[in-house]
Amino acid sequence: CASGVKQFSISETQKFGHVTYFFNGNKSGMFDPKLEEYVEIPSDKVPFEQRPWMKCAEIADRVIAEIEGGKWDFIKLNFPNGDMVGHTGVFEAVVCSMEGMDLQIGRIREAVEKAGGVMVITADHGNADDMYEHAKDGSVKKYEDGEPKAKTSHSLNPVPCIIYDPCYNGEYSTKLEEGLGISSIAATCMTLLGFVPPADYDKSVVTLA
Repeated sequence: CASGVKQFSISETQKFGHVTYFFNGNKSGMFDPKLEEYVEIPSDKVPFEQRPWMKCAEIADRVIAEIEGGKWDFIKLNFPNGDMVGHTGVFEAVVCSMEGMDLQIGRIREAVEKAGGVMVITADHGNADDMYEHAKDGSVKKYEDGEPKAKTSHSLNPVPCIIYDPCYNGEYSTKLEEGLGISSIAATCMTLLGFVPPADYDKSVVTLA
């Protein structure tokens, strides 16, 4: 905001705080209402496995509209599906959730391409990527009836970071920095927006050419 960057933040209730309060360094409220807009889409009040697609389509609809409107320099959104549905341990629901979210990411990608923007996709941890408990020997643990034992906790697998830049022209190295965490996304977004991140920020995953 101090640099005049216009920002739009959106999620459903389950993760609304992640793109506002948490992203802003545990700060409640906006830095500058003239430059920011926050949108919270109410989450369904049913068990996640019953509506595993959650509100990803509604989030995508609004994001696409905002991209096409051209008002914002920076749009941040959170799809809760992988985390919240992953916690249910219901494999079929997670597959449905991921397929629904994948469709919406595809729609947003098309809008980003038309607008000449850059899309960054990542997560703070895994969950839907590892749905069964495993023994030390790597085998899947099973219940007494022989069914695989569901895993409902976060996974410890490395999280990918994907940068989709349809207008890429050699501005930065296509080899992304590895071994970094979610805190590096702040400097990454600043770099992609054309700013120099503060020296005390965790390093960006992209290195300028």
